[in-house]
Amino acid sequence: MIYDVAIIGGGVIGCAILNKLTRIGKKCVLLEKGSDVSVGTTKANSGIVHAGFDAKPNTLKAILNVKGAKLFPGLCKELDVPFKQNGALVIGNDMSVVNSLYERGLQNGVQGLKVLDRQAVLEKVPSITDNITCGLYAETSAIVSPYEFAIALAEESVINGAQVVLNFTLSDFKKASEGYSLSDGTNQIIAKKIVVAVGGAHNEVAEILNATKYDLKYRRGEYYLLDKGAMDIGGYTIFPLPTKDSKGVLISATTSGNIIVGPTSIPSETDSTITTKYGLDDIASKANSMLSNVNLRKNIRVFSGVRTLVGDDFVIEKDSKNSDIINVTGICSPGLSASPAIAEYVLDLLGFENKEVVIKKLEPKIRTQYLSSNEINKLIAKEPRYGKIVCRCEGITEMEIINAINSPLKPTSVDAIKRRTRAGMGRCQGGFCFLKVMELLAKEHNIKIDDITKENQNSRIIVGDIR
Repeated sequence: MIYDVAIIGGGVIGCAILNKLTRIGKKCVLLEKGSDVSVGTTKANSGIVHAGFDAKPNTLKAILNVKGAKLFPGLCKELDVPFKQNGALVIGNDMSVVNSLYERGLQNGVQGLKVLDRQAVLEKVPSITDNITCGLYAETSAIVSPYEFAIALAEESVINGAQVVLNFTLSDFKKASEGYSLSDGTNQIIAKKIVVAVGGAHNEVAEILNATKYDLKYRRGEYYLLDKGAMDIGGYTIFPLPTKDSKGVLISATTSGNIIVGPTSIPSETDSTITTKYGLDDIASKANSMLSNVNLRKNIRVFSGVRTLVGDDFVIEKDSKNSDIINVTGICSPGLSASPAIAEYVLDLLGFENKEVVIKKLEPKIRTQYLSSNEINKLIAKEPRYGKIVCRCEGITEMEIINAINSPLKPTSVDAIKRRTRAGMGRCQGGFCFLKVMELLAKEHNIKIDDITKENQNSRIIVGDIR
């Protein structure tokens, strides 16, 4: 098959581009070096759909953030992805900065902004510290599950004819009679046009494609993830006043009911996702300067992600050496928020008309943790495996895991199941359920249990003879 477009990179940006192209009827393939989509920066994202008041006016960041945020509610509803317009507060003690953000937001076309004095902030979040004197409220700010969003984008694409090739590390590229040949030594893909959306690995891929390289910079963001009920923040996303380099350490609700605290913004020479005592101490200090009820003792996990920067704006452009290649890099914050709009921007660069065709839609997921007892009993009467709890922390059943294993983009790792069902995301972080998940993966895929990995190919859980 000759594809219209090959997208290299299976983060939320690559998946959004794949989905949009599929929705207009193009034959597309997504090439991802990991064992699943959303295994890089996307899975370590804060999950904030920013309103758009922070980005400098008239930049791609500003324009695509605001446009993308408007597309999110409808898209998440279509894809059955957890999304909530919870509102955000930027708090601090410098009213001039707050007013500047407000004016910038108006320039960017953001609606629902309101400047608050201390009393107004207190009414929303009573636990603010004594040094907080003012704030900005952004009504349209929202939260989403970033990895579920990326997975759903890819899965809808797959049921409509797109192909996703996982464990694909590009090793060879050459001109073909009808486009370009991309190979990893095993698979050969022929495509007329190519979109490079690999984040921090851009220059490595560009070397193989003989495409433009950029001056990439990396910043590591470390996080705490707190247990459900760890602290009351009114359901909001709470930011400090931003700095030149970062939106700062935020404290936010998540769509799952947990609280996320972070990230840091630490310059890094590599895309290593380590966490450090220095970074975590910095998060604690900054969070405690905003709220008096920060309870990091309720932490259930620390993690980090690395964002890639190219100057002060996104890079989304035709390659200067080959106009059949579109480079998409430097997509740091607000990249998630902008992702649906980035996809439309790329569509235009590719020269395609934004005219969607009739497509198949994903079946809604059964999430038993959100159902009533009567609804669950009806499910169990039809399928008893809805009554077998595998993950006690999150209340995930055996049948939900089996459904995930047999979904359009069939997961093969324990972490891939975690992202689709939340099995293993609770207080014990999979300590009690991971073996059962492995057993179900092995059974459904008809493979040996010691072939099951935690994530990618080099993360086998069982090594050696377990008899």
